[in-house]
Amino acid sequence: MRAKRKIEIRKVSCVGLWITLLLAIAFVFLIIQGENEFFAMNESTEQYIQGEKAAQQLEKGADYLTEQVRMYVMTGDTSYMDAYFVEANQVKSRENALDTFKTYFDKTASFSALKAALDTSLELMTTEYYAMRLVCEANDVLQSSWPDEIKAVELSKEDEELFDDEKIKKAQCLVTEKSYQEMKDLINEEVTNCESKLIRQTRHYQGKTMTIFSSMYSKLQIGIAVMVILMIGSYVMIRQLIVKPLISYDESIKLGEVLPVIGVVELQNLAVTYNEIYVANKETEKLIRHEAEHDPLTDLLNRGSFDKLIHIYETGESPFALILVDVDTFKAVNDTFGHGIGDQILRKVASILKKQFRNIDYVCRIGGDEFAVIMVNSASDKRCTIQKKIEEANEELSNPTDSLPAVSLSVGVAFSDRKNPKGSISNDADTALYYIKEHGRHNCGFY
Repeated sequence: MRAKRKIEIRKVSCVGLWITLLLAIAFVFLIIQGENEFFAMNESTEQYIQGEKAAQQLEKGADYLTEQVRMYVMTGDTSYMDAYFVEANQVKSRENALDTFKTYFDKTASFSALKAALDTSLELMTTEYYAMRLVCEANDVLQSSWPDEIKAVELSKEDEELFDDEKIKKAQCLVTEKSYQEMKDLINEEVTNCESKLIRQTRHYQGKTMTIFSSMYSKLQIGIAVMVILMIGSYVMIRQLIVKPLISYDESIKLGEVLPVIGVVELQNLAVTYNEIYVANKETEKLIRHEAEHDPLTDLLNRGSFDKLIHIYETGESPFALILVDVDTFKAVNDTFGHGIGDQILRKVASILKKQFRNIDYVCRIGGDEFAVIMVNSASDKRCTIQKKIEEANEELSNPTDSLPAVSLSVGVAFSDRKNPKGSISNDADTALYYIKEHGRHNCGFY
């Protein structure tokens, strides 16, 4: 005889506990759902009340503008015109009403109907502006006191030629005639249409809510399935939006790169902040490097940069030309006009040299009034080209169009492929420069 299978209390209690927990969760879910639907129905009712108030407010605002413009054209009292524009430009009852309505009913048929009412009212204002312009001119109201909208109105040639009483009569006709009233009626119809659509929409929502109430218990299984899906989705989200981004951040930091802006918002904010600091540090390094390599007065490369560059090109194989430049009689200019003018001349010389030579050439300030240009990829056949550039520079400096005194340049040039070099290219270029300075200055010499 087969022995009976024993029931383990531990397993039973465990199963019972789980069943109890599941039932409790289902019960809580039903309560919460019921409360949410109840609050949603109350909210729908409140939204309807607010929507109806907004529709009435828009209609009242449009009627108020009509009342003010009619009073103004009938009495000529500018206080009515002032009240009109206070409502139109400051109080903005109609626009505020539409904004309030949009908060609750955006992209609905009722919102479209109410917006159509506002558009019609705004269109009607063109006629009202025209009528008030006629009255302003007829009553000789100071133009400086006219609102900008009235100033912008242009009367037809026919209306400009009307007598004052005729202008007033026409203004009165514009805001009382049949076409004007038809547009007013259209506004009222559109507001009424909005309210009827709002009622249908609210009733539909409330009916839907009641249906949800009646079927609330049948949604228990769906709710549990949704919770499971949410749990799986949460895991996937954490994996994709938190774990993977953190791994990527770690790799980027090790490689010294900016962080990819991925993952959840908080991680993206972290990446953006890190990247800003990273870029700022790079820019600071770049600025420090620039200050170390450039002359602060002229922003040209300084002597230290020049020495590094000339060493690179002297030991390389690419042909180049070294151009040494002195500003003639610069000390006399400094003594006569002052150091401020002297600094301006140095900046001017730097600007002219940069303009004359190519972007790939290196223009440097290597001393007080001493400059140097390393003209890359240039052999002795560039002699005439360099001569022309220096002549143009001297022409501009000798015939200034600004308030600075005239100066000139003495220039010595040596090419890397020069014949019979007696020393380094710097010494040979300096020899050519010395020769020019000893023979009249204001010229360019070649070794």
